[in-house]
Amino acid sequence: MDFKALAANSHERSLLIENLLEPFMMVAPMKSHLLLSLLLFLSASNLWAIIDIPQNLTKTDREESLRILGFGTSSKILSDPYPLGGYSGFEFGFAASNLPTDQLKNLGSKLSTGQTDISYASISIGKGLYNNIDVFLNLTPYVQAIQMSQFGSQVRWSFYQAENLPLSLSLLLSGNSSTISNQVSLRTYGFDFIGGLNVNRVAAYAGVGTINSSGDFLGGTRGLTDSGYQEHESVSGYHFLLGVNVRINDFFISGEVDRYRDTVFSGKLGMRL
Repeated sequence: MDFKALAANSHERSLLIENLLEPFMMVAPMKSHLLLSLLLFLSASNLWAIIDIPQNLTKTDREESLRILGFGTSSKILSDPYPLGGYSGFEFGFAASNLPTDQLKNLGSKLSTGQTDISYASISIGKGLYNNIDVFLNLTPYVQAIQMSQFGSQVRWSFYQAENLPLSLSLLLSGNSSTISNQVSLRTYGFDFIGGLNVNRVAAYAGVGTINSSGDFLGGTRGLTDSGYQEHESVSGYHFLLGVNVRINDFFISGEVDRYRDTVFSGKLGMRL
């Protein structure tokens, strides 16, 4: 094992987490340092593991890769289902999601070393706009330790808020672009119908929708395709989700389960103003 490389990667992961959490430190130093300690502990696990993709992927294998990686890296809600509140509403946070990459090891020429499911982290920002329309942005910057980057956005229209019940209904349009190991570029789009229920400081939400993911797979000697040429594939499917959001003063904690063909778990720590 290359301990020097491992130490360098750990230091790089720590610096990245500190940069991602800088807004929290400016707002609430004591709570943010507790949060930083927790996230640094998590970084020692597979939160920043590299995604290994086998070579010699057939068309069927490439489509399977899209269902794993494309659907899995799509934008997640991880927020209170109630509108942010027009021009004054704003939130930001730090999120982590798992990817069922264990299934990649049996594709194409297979992976000799195997691979477990991994997780990746992202930062997110949300802003309320006119007439109960909210916009969310999420980003995973590219660093060598991850060899993955992604950027996504969501537009949510909360078209119904019940007068006598803490119930809200909304439509969500999302788009996401990601690159993995400079070998595959993914673009994923989704459309979901969301229902939310708010009771005191706890909110629960559920939704159903459709998702589409397309990707370009690198060819050549370093490539992934069985043909040796760059190949483009596209897949579609249904999306089901269930989540909960708990507010603690201005801070919040969110958890979400997204079901495509596989199940993806996500969590988020943030602040809503």
